[in-house]
Amino acid sequence: MSGLLIATLVLLAVVLAIVLRPIWKTARAGSLAVALVLVVGTAGLYALYGEPDALDPALVKTPTTLDEAIVQLERRLADEPGSVEGWVLLGRSRAAQERWAEAVQAFSRAQALLPDEADLMVELADAQLRAAGDGRYPPEAVALLERAVQIQPAHQRGLFYLGAHQLQSGNPAGAAAVWERLLPLVEASTAAALRPQIDQARALAGLEPLAPEESAAPGPSLRVAVQLDPAVQAQLAPGDTLYVFARTLEGGLPVAVKRLPATGFPLEVTLSDADGLMPAQKLSQQARVRLLARVSKSGDAGAAPGDLEAGAIELDVADGATATLVIAKVVQ
Repeated sequence: MSGLLIATLVLLAVVLAIVLRPIWKTARAGSLAVALVLVVGTAGLYALYGEPDALDPALVKTPTTLDEAIVQLERRLADEPGSVEGWVLLGRSRAAQERWAEAVQAFSRAQALLPDEADLMVELADAQLRAAGDGRYPPEAVALLERAVQIQPAHQRGLFYLGAHQLQSGNPAGAAAVWERLLPLVEASTAAALRPQIDQARALAGLEPLAPEESAAPGPSLRVAVQLDPAVQAQLAPGDTLYVFARTLEGGLPVAVKRLPATGFPLEVTLSDADGLMPAQKLSQQARVRLLARVSKSGDAGAAPGDLEAGAIELDVADGATATLVIAKVVQ
């Protein structure tokens, strides 16, 4: 029996003694029996249905430290083990403490509840790498990264980590190929930092360095005007990212994509072979493409609930061809 429960019973006995004292003068034996029944009965009900910890100030006060917050979060998860958000928050909290094995456990619980979420797979794989302690991705982490990129081909962190794994595994050509897919998806400053890593991987593979960024491949350019419907204007937030894609009519990876801050609407974007993801699949090789624009809340290219999107339209590929996309839909 906990100290808190004992204290509760003592307090109850004192209260009963005060309340029943006048009765004891006339029927002490019977009243004492009643008091004992009440005390024991209360203790039994409390043991069966009570929550002693709920009265513990350490568990109900507003946390002032990460450790206190984690104690409260773990208690909540004991009552609500199906909370994906709770397990993710616990995993990130353990990661902040660099307690990677516990972060892996928490992210694994979340991933089991939401098995097809690419962001969660990548976060779990990252924790598994750090928990391994040797700087290498364990096989289960590699499998998660590969599946995440299969589900969301433009997942930036997933692509970067997969490239790092390829380099660690002695496949610099594979690393370069993966990172080249990432180049058009990231901001210019990030791309500038990534290009030397790609060139280093290509050198290890006996390949020529990347062509200078300014030497864009010749080919047709499409001019895409992007407008924002007033009905969704209020849902645009600072830090949102705009993606404009050109895909083949069959789908798959974009043949051209532009990434830029979601500001200054209406605006115009130019798509050409310089914005391609795969050298073997160029915009100039297509007769017709499907155009799409999306405002991403997370910064990733894959659609997620809450993102803002324009309906896709088709356009013949010809130099100077123009199209207008109106972002008017909230992704559900």
